[in-house]
Amino acid sequence: MSQTRIFVDLPAALVEELLGRTPELSRSVIEQLTSQRTERERWRDVLARERLLGTLADLPAAPTPTTCGVDGSVAVERLLAHDLLVAGALAIEGLTPPSEKRFWPEPRHLLWVELVPHDDANDALARALMAASEVELAARAPHDVVFLDGSLTTPLIAFDQALRALATRELPSPAARVFLEALPERLDDLARVLCSADPPRCWVGVPKYTARRDLAIRLGLNQEFDDRALLTILLAPGEFTWPIPVTTGRRPHAFGLDLLPDTLRLRASSSIERVLRAVDRLRVVYVRSHPWLPALRLELHESVALDSSRLASVLQAVHDQSASGKLREPFPLYLADRMVRSLRRATRALRHAVREAAARGYPVLDDVFLALECYRSESLSSP
Repeated sequence: MSQTRIFVDLPAALVEELLGRTPELSRSVIEQLTSQRTERERWRDVLARERLLGTLADLPAAPTPTTCGVDGSVAVERLLAHDLLVAGALAIEGLTPPSEKRFWPEPRHLLWVELVPHDDANDALARALMAASEVELAARAPHDVVFLDGSLTTPLIAFDQALRALATRELPSPAARVFLEALPERLDDLARVLCSADPPRCWVGVPKYTARRDLAIRLGLNQEFDDRALLTILLAPGEFTWPIPVTTGRRPHAFGLDLLPDTLRLRASSSIERVLRAVDRLRVVYVRSHPWLPALRLELHESVALDSSRLASVLQAVHDQSASGKLREPFPLYLADRMVRSLRRATRALRHAVREAAARGYPVLDDVFLALECYRSESLSSP
């Protein structure tokens, strides 16, 4: 988008007031960064005393691991007569040396599309279907290190939210029945991902945005930055923090068997228990591989985090897959995110295609066009 169009729909007075906040906000940023830099050496000493500060040289040499990144997207188009739900996930193979075998030369994907009746549960259902697709692809991936966008606990929370949203429905929609029927198998996949029980394979959660302060709280550091921002300042390139337990503010332990239909409860019970035990054994590591890269938060099962060889493989994968100043995350995650974000734009094109196809097969054009129109006024400009 050109710079001249950024403010085109805003009143001039609002734009002037908005930009007028620039000096105040810049002063706030400078004050915070100055404070952090002043305390940097003292806080690094605290990390060292607690034996939490490590360098990549402290780990055994790791061969170049094969990698994969998994990310998902969801779109809910609210139409006059229906909601159009689109949920999907992409798996992208990471960069490999010329001598390495490529497992997945092409992106792998899973896609779910359905027209459903209006329901407040549709947003939660769509997110759960997206999470299920991500987990299924991640569990199938044959690579040494599989990166998942977001926290490793996010799929379980999405499943829980969908179950709670659907619990009050006497007659679930066809889309809800598809989700419920597949849930036991997806929970089994999630248990496999969380436990990383197939050495040397490792599954790693990489949240982009996080407000977590696990390390700051443990060290008693009284400051406002979250751990990722703090460690970006404290860690030098090539340094990482040794694993500490994940302290979950919102634990997914509310995931209850009573929310599942009786026919599915027995099928899912053992997987749920395995998942919840694995959540209690998650560890977090922060690593800063390159000068241009902020600290990354990595969530791992303790079977990976406490095994120096497997941890070395994960950190080597992060180092190898972020060797460009344009990347702020491992390459396969960057590419998967960039591709799958286009799903929302593609959903609008799908709606127009469905409308045109239906109009050819139904005699009352007005009914078709109105039923498949968005419930709110759309922009008159080109998308």
